[in-house]
Amino acid sequence: MSIKHLTGMAVAVALMSTGAQAKTEVEWWHAMGGALGQKVNDIAADFNASQEEYEIKPVYKGSYAETMTSAIAAFRAKEQPAIVQVFEVGTATMMGAKQAIYQFTNSWKIPKNRLTQTTTCPL
Repeated sequence: MSIKHLTGMAVAVALMSTGAQAKTEVEWWHAMGGALGQKVNDIAADFNASQEEYEIKPVYKGSYAETMTSAIAAFRAKEQPAIVQVFEVGTATMMGAKQAIYQFTNSWKIPKNRLTQTTTCPL
């Protein structure tokens, strides 16, 4: 899954909240280290600077396996983040935790192109 798609999902989830007076914080656990992790941070910073309602907080949790293990433990403790990046092996496990993002976005009245407007960042 590309950073573009992941960021689109992060923005989409952030847009689900309405009526907030202060910034709504959206914690996003990911497995993108190094240069890709910096891109994730840059995309989040650009999005955060573009509006006043939401603040995406990307958190590097280690490898894909470490991120998934942390997410499972956090879910069991009822302390999970709003968004977790998982790799294909973890998809079925995570879908049991809540829902896949496409199931949320299919019911929204937000144009699909708006969900990824802020994610055009060359890698």
